[in-house]
Amino acid sequence: MTTRVAELAAGPAIELWLAFPPSPAPGALEVAAADPFAVFDAMREAGIADVRRVGVLCTTPEHVTAARRAGAGAVVAVGDAHELAAAGADAAVDSGGLEQLVAERYGPEGSQRRLVLLNPGPGLTSDAVKRAAGGADICHRELEYRTLDRRIRAKLRRLAGVHEHWPIALLSGSGTAANEAALRAAVRPGRQLLVVVNGVYGERLRETARRAGIDTISIEGPWTEPIDVSQVAAAFAPGVDALALVHHETTTGLLNPVAELARVAARADTRTVVDAISSFGVEEIALDDGIDFLTCSSNKCLHGLAGASFVLVSPAGSRRARSVEPSSATLDLCAYLDADATAAPPFTPALPALAALDVALDRALAEGVSGRRARYAERCAIFDAAIERAGLEQLVAAPARSHSIRSVRLPGGISFAVLHEHLRALGFVVYAGQGELASEIFRIACMGELEPSDLERFAAALETVLAELQA
Repeated sequence: MTTRVAELAAGPAIELWLAFPPSPAPGALEVAAADPFAVFDAMREAGIADVRRVGVLCTTPEHVTAARRAGAGAVVAVGDAHELAAAGADAAVDSGGLEQLVAERYGPEGSQRRLVLLNPGPGLTSDAVKRAAGGADICHRELEYRTLDRRIRAKLRRLAGVHEHWPIALLSGSGTAANEAALRAAVRPGRQLLVVVNGVYGERLRETARRAGIDTISIEGPWTEPIDVSQVAAAFAPGVDALALVHHETTTGLLNPVAELARVAARADTRTVVDAISSFGVEEIALDDGIDFLTCSSNKCLHGLAGASFVLVSPAGSRRARSVEPSSATLDLCAYLDADATAAPPFTPALPALAALDVALDRALAEGVSGRRARYAERCAIFDAAIERAGLEQLVAAPARSHSIRSVRLPGGISFAVLHEHLRALGFVVYAGQGELASEIFRIACMGELEPSDLERFAAALETVLAELQA
């Protein structure tokens, strides 16, 4: 090795680089033997408390194995790429490419840099969730998967407060895939779909239905206010087969009155599709109020990894789905509902995402929906205080705000791109506005495994950045 370890990009992801002999980088903190405990000794000498903040440079398969057993956050091999990668190195390069590799992965702008994600999903996940995704490889046609599948379904029903007579469709894909599967199953040929549109995601429901060939009627309202229930009720007619709405419209962070709307639809003998992608697990949702198809994904308020989504279906919703001829092979909701009984998915599922969801649901159940909602409220209180101190304006009135997102009007003369760049440089990711609000607002979310200290640091960073930009 010719690169000095001290000169490598020891930044946000890796604080300390060690090197195993026989050819350590000049100036490296050398580890005398292929011994996992030697890594911990070196950490103590350097004052590093977390082995995940240590990177190890290796030159032999034995050194790779030792570093991996020690739990090092990065194991980079220098030498024969095939031999060393097979031993379990995260990457293998020759000495000439080492500095570039380390900078690209572990430096200030590296792909492995830890950022505090304040976007509305995917959010930060726990180490337990990450370990679950990287666990044992399983086949989805074997007992191990059937056990996992049934365990996830049981946990989802417990979290939703429903019994076994509510079948669940587990899909591989984003929440949008779950929405499309539900919409295609909810409306019979020759009938209409009534869609609530007061944000980008309501617009997406409408466009999804249109592309699926479903005749659609829109009920539109202001993007900063919950939809008017009486306006929706007045739109019901004999040809309307289903109502679709977004519970938590993440365009602005407002909550729509899902319970009231579902009851109105139930009285009209109309099935209700609720996009709960950004609300399930935190906001109050009473499925027995008349909800028939409730969609969600693994990577928002459930704190899992992206890649899995699901639809909880009422008995009435299941009967409706069985009466509709499937219009898609990959998004045939009934094919996924059939797997509820057999635990045999119609297609290869997103196994790592499901394994991670299984563990994430344990935490969600232990905390409870009300407990998680209270924790989110505490986080949002930190946001609200920072927004007020900075003299910024929120778009949604307090009674209609969700427990996880705040939409904030950009100060005059400051673009989102500039604000985003400055906050990212300090380790924080915020989200842009969407649609007609794209140039007017920014959004901050408290989904995921965030610590209060992360949010306090963000609040201070926001005030500092705004003061600098407005100076």
